[in-house]
Amino acid sequence: MSRITPADYEIFVQKVVAELFGVEIDHQKMFVGRVSGREIKVDLSCVLSVGGGARLLILLECKYYNSPITVDAVEEFHSKLDDIGAQKGVMITTIGYQDGAIKTAKGRGIALALLTTEFQKGELRYIVNGPLRESPLNAANESLIQGNILGFLDLYDGGLRFENFGQLYGIWCMEFMRQRV
Repeated sequence: MSRITPADYEIFVQKVVAELFGVEIDHQKMFVGRVSGREIKVDLSCVLSVGGGARLLILLECKYYNSPITVDAVEEFHSKLDDIGAQKGVMITTIGYQDGAIKTAKGRGIALALLTTEFQKGELRYIVNGPLRESPLNAANESLIQGNILGFLDLYDGGLRFENFGQLYGIWCMEFMRQRV
């Protein structure tokens, strides 16, 4: 198995989000800061159209790190969101977040997600008894398609464990339905 690079991880997240939500996801798009006037490159971005013609800009920051995400990384991302004028930010990592980073992200309205193959303390396994929808992502990204997701599903300390794309899709659907109730 070959080593995954940060760029590989960004492309994987781009494919997953595009397939889950049926939206076009831009990779490494450049924006001009409203306040700073500087060019700002973001890992992933998408625009969602909602009722009445409103458009929401969502930025996704992918962190393929060897240590937990720090408060500084969250604050830097928040600054980027603010300067660009995005309506929502999502940080996604393979390793996890320091306690201060989690607290800061919650206070700033930034969603945190964890996509990793490593066991997480307190993880809850998501099990489906029945056939799952197959995805081309399963075969192409076997080393990344298993893991835990945390953030949107903050009801569980360790997140929810998924073993394939069908389970990941089911988790996202569960969270969507929970938010609508």
